[in-house]
Amino acid sequence: MLRIALFILLLFGCATLAAAQSNDIAVTGGGMFAFTNPLDLGAAWALEGTFAHRIAAPPVVSLYLEVPVAGSFSSSIPTLSGISVARSYTSLFVTPGLRVKLAPAFPLSPYFSVGVGYAHFNHQLFNGTSSTNDSVAFDIGGGLDLKIAPFIGLRGEIRDFNSGGLDIPTLAFGRQNSLFVTAGVVLRF
Repeated sequence: MLRIALFILLLFGCATLAAAQSNDIAVTGGGMFAFTNPLDLGAAWALEGTFAHRIAAPPVVSLYLEVPVAGSFSSSIPTLSGISVARSYTSLFVTPGLRVKLAPAFPLSPYFSVGVGYAHFNHQLFNGTSSTNDSVAFDIGGGLDLKIAPFIGLRGEIRDFNSGGLDIPTLAFGRQNSLFVTAGVVLRF
C-alpha cells in the first residue's frame, strides 16, 4: 500500500512540474543525409534549433506548436547519373508544425512531429559561382526526450525534410528527402 501511495505521489509531483513548463527550446547537432541517389547519401554536418509551446496537456499526451529551424553545411549533390551538377550546397529548413509527446510527465518521453514550411538551398557551382533556390518543405519526424533535471533534458531526434529546390532529377519526382539525425540539449521553462 505504501508503494502505491509513493507511486501516486511521484506521478502527481511529475505532473505538477510538467504543468509549470509550457515551453521548450532545443539545440541539437548531428548529420544530414540527402537521399537523391541511393549510391551517394550526400552527407553533411547539421544543426537544428526548435522552439515549442504546449497548447494541450491531457494526462498521457501533450500537444505542442513547434518551429524547427534546421540547416546543413557543405554537402555534395549527386544526380541519378552519378555526375555532380554542383560542387556543394547548404540547406536551411523552417517548418512550423505540431508535435505530439507521449508520457510527458515521465523521465523518458517519445514524440512525433509534422510540419510544413520553407526550404532554402545555396549551391556552389564548379565554375566558382553560386545560385540559390527556394521551395516548399514538409517534415515528419520523431524523437526521445530524457529529463536529467527539472528544467534540462537530452534529446535525440530523426526528422525528414521533403522539399524541391535542387533542380536535379531525383527518384521522388524532383523532390529531395533530407534526413536530419541529431542529438542535443532541451531547456524547459
